[in-house]
Amino acid sequence: MEGQYVRSLFLGICILLASLVVGCGFGKVLDAPPVRALTGPAIPAAPVQVPLPLNSFTADPCGVLGRAEVAALIADPPDKVKAERYSVGYDGACKWDQFRAGSLTVGIPRAATGGLDELVDRHKRDPAAFSRWRELSIAGLPAVELIGNPPVFEYNGSTLEACTVEVGATDAELLEFRYSQVNDAKSEYWGGDRCAVALKAAEFVIGNLRGR
Repeated sequence: MEGQYVRSLFLGICILLASLVVGCGFGKVLDAPPVRALTGPAIPAAPVQVPLPLNSFTADPCGVLGRAEVAALIADPPDKVKAERYSVGYDGACKWDQFRAGSLTVGIPRAATGGLDELVDRHKRDPAAFSRWRELSIAGLPAVELIGNPPVFEYNGSTLEACTVEVGATDAELLEFRYSQVNDAKSEYWGGDRCAVALKAAEFVIGNLRGR
């Protein structure tokens, strides 16, 4: 009887310690919050001076982000984040998703989309199609940060807000980073700044592709 009591007491202490560890955040992957992506001033959309190789991305789009990077972008720890190949509107893409924590799609838009210079021309012809538009550079590549107009949209019964970063990988190809979240939700590390998540994803992926 005494032995059973001791075992029960020991089990109770273990459960309490485990709950304290989780509560104190020891289950997190990151030791500190991620820093914002480093961006530069706008540069010409074409020609792209140092093109980004996309072969390894096309072969394995979901392998372009590591566990710590997914934790920084979506949820920390990222155990419940689902990653899957995504093909609607893309020649190759991956989507990382956890409801309310956020959804990130990284992909190469269909060839018919054209390069970044064509997107810039579309903005000049119809600026009202965008509620946010900022031309910039990231890791030496031309890029645009944009939000459509209207800025919110309905998907599967939820109202979402999204920010997209389009990077000129080559003169004819874009690499797109689109982060969306339920409009009343906040990111763990980025709050309501959806564009900050998309830009950080771009910084991570460009660095990883250039390192391969």
